[in-house]
Order: sequence, then structure tokens, then C-alpha cells
Amino acid sequence: MDKTVIVILIVYLIISGIAVIGGLDLRKWHSWLYGIFGFVSGFFIFFSMGDLHSGLIGATLSAFIIIYGGAMTRLHKQRYK
Repeated sequence: MDKTVIVILIVYLIISGIAVIGGLDLRKWHSWLYGIFGFVSGFFIFFSMGDLHSGLIGATLSAFIIIYGGAMTRLHKQRYK
């Protein structure tokens, strides 16, 4: 793996951890930026390991994980507070 991919992977893990642990309010536009970041970084990570098809699948999965995980964390924080 290239050094650029490793740096993107580390940044992705840090930002997705912050988004999932902190929770996302999907009614606010800045929460969707985490999903866009997840899509772009997931595309670069998986595209470097394969072809365009695997890049798009990896990008979609990483964006879904960030958006869904952040929304569920926020829902649980509101419900059980």
C-alpha cells in the first residue's frame, strides 16, 4: 500500500470514530459532510486495492457505516439520557 493510502486510512479511522462516538444529527448539513468524507476516503482506499467497482462498493459501505453508526449513537443518547 502506498503511504498516501495509509495516511487516508488513519485520518478516516480518526474522523469516523469521532462521528460514530459523538453521534450525528442528520437534520444538520454538517453531519452529512462526515458521510461525504467517508465516501471519498473509502473510494480512495478501496480503489487503490482493486478496480473501480471495488472502489465504489467500499466507498458506499464506509459512508453507510459512518452515517448509520452516528445516527444510531445519537438516537441512543437521546433515548437513554
